[in-house]
Amino acid sequence: MLTIALLLASLQIGPTPGLEKGFGDWEVACDNVKACEMTSLIREDADWPEDGPLNVSIAREAGAAAGFTVTIDTGQAKGPVTVKIDGVELVRATPAKGGLRFAGVEAGRIVEAMANGADLRVEHGGKVLLSVPLSGSSAALRFIDAEQGRAGTVTAAVAKGIKPVSAVPGVVAAPRVVALRASGKPAVITAALQARMEKLAECEEEERGTSEVTTAALGGGATLALLPCMSGAYNTLLVPFVVRGGTVAVADLDYSNEGSETAPMLTNGWWEADRNVLSSRAKGRGIGDCGEAAEYVWDGRGFRLTELRSMEPCRGSTNWLRRWTARAVFR
Repeated sequence: MLTIALLLASLQIGPTPGLEKGFGDWEVACDNVKACEMTSLIREDADWPEDGPLNVSIAREAGAAAGFTVTIDTGQAKGPVTVKIDGVELVRATPAKGGLRFAGVEAGRIVEAMANGADLRVEHGGKVLLSVPLSGSSAALRFIDAEQGRAGTVTAAVAKGIKPVSAVPGVVAAPRVVALRASGKPAVITAALQARMEKLAECEEEERGTSEVTTAALGGGATLALLPCMSGAYNTLLVPFVVRGGTVAVADLDYSNEGSETAPMLTNGWWEADRNVLSSRAKGRGIGDCGEAAEYVWDGRGFRLTELRSMEPCRGSTNWLRRWTARAVFR
């Protein structure tokens, strides 16, 4: 059964991540199963907040029955805070773990006011804790309506119509990826193996920096080897290889935004042994408020994308938006 499953996995079409778009002071994305999220950005002309930006995020799953979830960062605020839009109080609540989270009727009330509002404020102790411009929020909500097939139905946030709930497309399950758990010990990377990797990667020696090759056992006699290829101030690009029986080959990644067709790269890549996951996180700038992050699992032949998140504008959001998801089933 495992051999058949691995064969089917190897024949699957590569991932097609969902869209990310910007509207005014908001960024929005929907993944491959049409789960969508939008998040606030700091104003382009605003000074960087002393304690870092606090964001407001709105999420909605696919399907007719799905409602909104509203998450508001509140930092170190203690005690009750109020959420207002254009001066009208919508809800009062006490933050937990640095934020507020609303669902159901309360979330619906906030989203409805956002669609026609200009400014969302969170007040604490008589002072404004957070002020978020709502320019673009209505367009972002309309984008979610369209992506989830809600436009023209009674479930839409902005693009409302008279079509019934039954007109909304049903929920689509995330693709299933059969994966292997890592085991064993990693192979020793000899000078000859590293020289072979460097030749296959075609990296410029002067750009490689001083980082060493890192390895991790994948099981079945396979070893993951990450070869540093280019190094900058806060990003290191690595070419992934699989070593077996004294031979080395460029690893098969079904998604990569870096490198060439013959040698894909991972930015700041590392192996998470406790999760059996290969991760990467490319930062658009050092503070990490933009970039792309990916996670992969090993299926015995290559690395299959299980999650992709990104944030294109560098405008204060550390809440990168999900554009791809898959369910890993470990054997």
